[in-house]
Amino acid sequence: MILRGGLLASLDPPRIDRADLRLDQGRIVERGPSLPSIPGEPELDVTNRLILPGLVNAHTHLYSAMARGMPGPAVAPRNFVEVLERVWWRLDRALDEESIYLSGLLGAMEAARSGTTLLVDHHSSPSWIRGSLALLRRAIEDVGLRSVLCYEVTDRNGSAGRDEGLDENAAFVAEATGDLTRAMVGAHASFTLSEDSLARIGALAQARGSGVHIHVAEDRADVEDCLARHGETLPQRLARHGLRGPRSLWAHCVHLGPGDAAEAAAAGGWIAHNPRSNMNNAVGYAGFGQTGRVALGTDGMDQDVLAEMRAAFLKMREGNRSDASSAAVALLAGGHRLAAALFGLPFGALAPGGPADLIVCDYDPPTELHAENLAGHLLFGLDRSHVSSVLVAGRFVLRDRRLAHVDERLVHERVRRAAAALWQRMQLLP
Repeated sequence: MILRGGLLASLDPPRIDRADLRLDQGRIVERGPSLPSIPGEPELDVTNRLILPGLVNAHTHLYSAMARGMPGPAVAPRNFVEVLERVWWRLDRALDEESIYLSGLLGAMEAARSGTTLLVDHHSSPSWIRGSLALLRRAIEDVGLRSVLCYEVTDRNGSAGRDEGLDENAAFVAEATGDLTRAMVGAHASFTLSEDSLARIGALAQARGSGVHIHVAEDRADVEDCLARHGETLPQRLARHGLRGPRSLWAHCVHLGPGDAAEAAAAGGWIAHNPRSNMNNAVGYAGFGQTGRVALGTDGMDQDVLAEMRAAFLKMREGNRSDASSAAVALLAGGHRLAAALFGLPFGALAPGGPADLIVCDYDPPTELHAENLAGHLLFGLDRSHVSSVLVAGRFVLRDRRLAHVDERLVHERVRRAAAALWQRMQLLP
């Protein structure tokens, strides 16, 4: 098809042009003013609508999609580790086949409505490990989005649970070869992983040519445990096991030492910055410099990457960073660079050869819009309410604010029933 007359906004570097886009076979094949029509080719008039490349959520937990409004723990957590023990590690143990699939479906639907077209998910369901990533893949592809999936390997559920998690990663890395889905090897965090477990994770990733998606230094407990038990810094331990290198993805990194983020980037790795979750869990602030290999994640709070960018900007301004607006846009563009590394496609480029993953926004700028002030419009004007249509690989996922492949009302009805059952199972867990 042809998209006619849109305002095309690229982020890296910021650029705005009024032009047409021709899409074919899931890619952008032509760009320019007044492209010639081809008989029989569909045309969509997007005159004066803002067209952005689809957004990337670099770290999320779809299994938390049914946590909204759930009862709190009987005893309030006093620190981050207790938040994990009393909330999230109970939730993941209570997940079953239906709730895994519906969590993925609900999260993907919310992502589409937010203009997020690629989800890098970190999954855990200790009571239903084998086949859990296939369930998530089916849910996300039912909505029509892209994803990069992994299973969280940890020692906290015993050696049998750890081994089953390794097997699930190994099986899925071999299976996830489609246009929409890729795989990584998942790991929880250093403080829940023994030397043997980290060695197995590193060996699996090396054998399969995969990156490792792991929580790093989200809380001081992770850093302090590494020093106390292993006598080395957390980056040193991860590097020793081959978990710092090309295509590795470290989530959070709130308590990394000076220069650690730059060293991880220099080794070819990536960092997922999750400012809203970090604030919610009161774990601290990750003040990254301009490494160029940092992308935004939501940590499962929702799938709204535009809201995450705004939170990142405000935290930087609170820290008196003069480059906060350009740095926030760079974080958004970092998701496209990460996606390009994982899929081998030039994500973020609204140009021939780029994937046709696009957001069409009903955004009527009240003031002049151009490349030099694009950051100001993204931070103080545009939000998910402006997203009217979304395409992934040239196919509509959302069209005129209606999801193209799933019945939202029926899904919500199923989710409400499943959430009530999930919460009840949580209450019964020891």
